[in-house]
Amino acid sequence: MNQDLLFEIGSDEIPARYLLPAIKGIRERTAEALEKARLGFDCVESYGTPRRLVVYVKGLAPRSTDITTKVRGPSKKAAFDSESKPTRALLGFSRSLGIDPSDAVIEEESGGEYIYGFKHESGRPVEEILPEILPSVVMGMDCPHPLRWGEGDWRWYRPIRWLVCLYGEHPVSLEIAGVKSGRTSFGHRTLHPGHVEITSASSYFETIEDAGVIVDHNRRREIILTGARALAGEISGEPLDDKGLLDEVSCLCEHPAVFRGGFSPGYLRLPKEVLITVMRHHQRYFPILDKDGNVLPGFIGVRDGSATYGMDNVRKGNQWVLVARLEDALFFYSQDLNIPLADRLPELKGVYFLRGAGTLWNKAHRLVDITAYLGRSLGLSDTEMEPALEAARLAKCDLVTLLVRELPELEGIMGGHYARAQGADQEVAEAISQHYMPKGAGDKLPHKGAGALVALADKLDTLSVAFALGTQVSGSQDPLGLRRAATGVANIIMSHGYDLNLDKVLKFTAELAVGAVKQDRDEQGNQLGRQPGRQPKGGKPGKHLDEASLIHNLKQFILYRVEALLFEQGLPIEMIRGVISGGETRIARLPHMARALAALVGTEDLDNVVTGWRRTSVLGSKAQGRQVAEELLVEESEKQLCHLIESKSALMDELFDNKKYEEYLEELSALRVPIDSCLDNVLIMAEDEALKQNRLNLLGLVSDMFTRFADFSYVLPLTGKN
Repeated sequence: MNQDLLFEIGSDEIPARYLLPAIKGIRERTAEALEKARLGFDCVESYGTPRRLVVYVKGLAPRSTDITTKVRGPSKKAAFDSESKPTRALLGFSRSLGIDPSDAVIEEESGGEYIYGFKHESGRPVEEILPEILPSVVMGMDCPHPLRWGEGDWRWYRPIRWLVCLYGEHPVSLEIAGVKSGRTSFGHRTLHPGHVEITSASSYFETIEDAGVIVDHNRRREIILTGARALAGEISGEPLDDKGLLDEVSCLCEHPAVFRGGFSPGYLRLPKEVLITVMRHHQRYFPILDKDGNVLPGFIGVRDGSATYGMDNVRKGNQWVLVARLEDALFFYSQDLNIPLADRLPELKGVYFLRGAGTLWNKAHRLVDITAYLGRSLGLSDTEMEPALEAARLAKCDLVTLLVRELPELEGIMGGHYARAQGADQEVAEAISQHYMPKGAGDKLPHKGAGALVALADKLDTLSVAFALGTQVSGSQDPLGLRRAATGVANIIMSHGYDLNLDKVLKFTAELAVGAVKQDRDEQGNQLGRQPGRQPKGGKPGKHLDEASLIHNLKQFILYRVEALLFEQGLPIEMIRGVISGGETRIARLPHMARALAALVGTEDLDNVVTGWRRTSVLGSKAQGRQVAEELLVEESEKQLCHLIESKSALMDELFDNKKYEEYLEELSALRVPIDSCLDNVLIMAEDEALKQNRLNLLGLVSDMFTRFADFSYVLPLTGKN
């Protein structure tokens, strides 16, 4: 009879940021292990608190299923001798399967005859299987920054302290990291500090809740959210809608008790972002907002323990801590306002940007240069660029303010507040506050204009300098957030439709980055002359930086993020990779090109375009130029193709430049017939070298019209051809 399985791993406190992935991971690993062990079950559920991970398997079969597998043995020739008697090969094969040689069968395969046998494996009791699979399920989990402990040098999220494993009412004996399983669990540290005996799997949740532990993380989250809304409503507010904070707080407790605290309305003089950051990031409180999104003088906290006992003291203690932090923030804010942002520029000379690439003062100058280049590339006038240039000059100045030093999460945001309070133009202040956007997936983009230009400049400079320094991004290692920066670059350009040539932009930023690295090396080299025996920070002075490789690597890094963003929009990967690998370097156009190409799937036009590209690209790639001499055009079909290309050239340029990609593809499709006529009736690889080169040049011209749009080798499989 099927019964439920309870498996609880008790440990020291697992950090909140690891708990939800751990809950998901142990569920998936348990289900996979049970399936591999041929143990049937209805479903696998998992839960967790900071001190325990719990797996609950409903309807687990008492035995694994029997299985019979067909196994191929030796060839018939090797299995029988000249007298048709079994050889050692057949006897050994039969022995390995536990069958009689007469039970083996002969089957034909791949032109030969082979011996086959059937191996039968009987099912095993669940009590034998679980001790074999569960230890590897637990110890094989992907634990970021695991701790080591014990004589066995065990590694896990945190040291394992107890195990409970029950199949129905019966304990399953197993051992993990030197800890043996039993029925004994432990309750909440303060509500029920003693041990708890679990009588059966089905009674676990009721028993452990009586001991003060709400093991279901989803239920804890709901308790916190419901309580926060009710308490915030008492002062006509709503708790900050922050899923990340809600998840984090629910993973910090085993028995949440929600309370409301308050602070003096005088602290509301602080910017909203400061108030929220102090409460949310530093104290894990939920700020209370009114219907307009303004902060009210109150907060929602969560205690792990009793909702009544000593709660007044808990509330007072939390209010005292918050007020102390707000008092510091108010002091820093007041002091910072006394110094104009522009006056802080010299202070940036004392703050290093990246090791080996100078200071933030150097970066500020590069930001101005890159912003100016982007503005000119987009055709902006000096007047239109003025707010962006001023924002670029001042963007990093808030990094040396007292408040940002205390609350680094507010970088950029406080710069905008200070600029606004000190009389700067609204567009300048807004651009400063937005130049770090987007900070992650799903984050808002900076507004089109000054904010977007400075944000682009900042991210392009960071990428270029990091790559010039040889920074590697691999696997989960990305300490400088370069993937995020590249995604931001791609997202801003494509979302705002900036018609920027990526090759030219990267060439400009790479030159500045290489110059910054070389300058830093020269300065370090000069210092080394006065300090013998020390090496410069950025490497050996004068070390050659391959600018071409730098630009290529930067481009590929950004294009990979372009591909990911377009794929998230639901575009076919073949179309995405096709247009990315084509000749277009203005990435803002790539989404439109991919959509136009995707619209042809299943039509004759797509077949015509791909075939036209296929028939001209191979021979066209052998052309030594693109000049076609009309006097060397002999055959009528090649003359017609040449005249057609010449007549359509201006139209094709116009369609492409004006983003009329559907019409451009229609024109490419129409080239199919004249291309076929030329290639079917003209000997391209003629013995006459002049004729051959002229014809190859013609095909090169035709091929360019296709490759300008996309590399159709990615699209070819969609036509059913190879």
